[in-house]
Amino acid sequence: MDDYPANLAPEFEEGGAVKTPFDEWWAQAQPSFPNVPVDVARQWLHRHWKHSPYSYLISKNYRFDQRQWADLKTILTRWSDFKAENAGALEKGEELVNLKPDWMPYVPKYMLEHSKFPAPIIVLDNQDGHHDKEYPKQHDLPSAYVLVEGHTRFNVGIYLQSAGKLNQADVWLMTRV
Repeated sequence: MDDYPANLAPEFEEGGAVKTPFDEWWAQAQPSFPNVPVDVARQWLHRHWKHSPYSYLISKNYRFDQRQWADLKTILTRWSDFKAENAGALEKGEELVNLKPDWMPYVPKYMLEHSKFPAPIIVLDNQDGHHDKEYPKQHDLPSAYVLVEGHTRFNVGIYLQSAGKLNQADVWLMTRV
């Protein structure tokens, strides 16, 4: 968010992972992101520093509300080229869920065991189409709910929900203020 200000960047390990512990980093960065809840900061800002295709979104322009989401198919994702049927996300979710247990990453293992996300996904409410007006130099987004963070969780979740195996879908909804 906010184009990841250089003065707020955490330290990184050689392999690219964030080295600075979240609590240490957030104590310094939080005043620059007053609208951003701690969980959003942990998942999106800290974990994905400089790696989000939505890094240009301006945090002060949004409020974040945590919600239970009934139907993940109502959220569009870049993974499925923003197409309503979410075929790409469903296919990737099924692939991850059907990996051999010793090859399965943490997210699908957790979700199969707990029937929920390990952390809420982050969704932009762009139903009013404000994105393309306010960020004309960026890629176009549909006038819809758009996934901005949590693509692996979303892919696994939309597949599990289609199979009746997801009990809870927690979302941080970004709404224009």
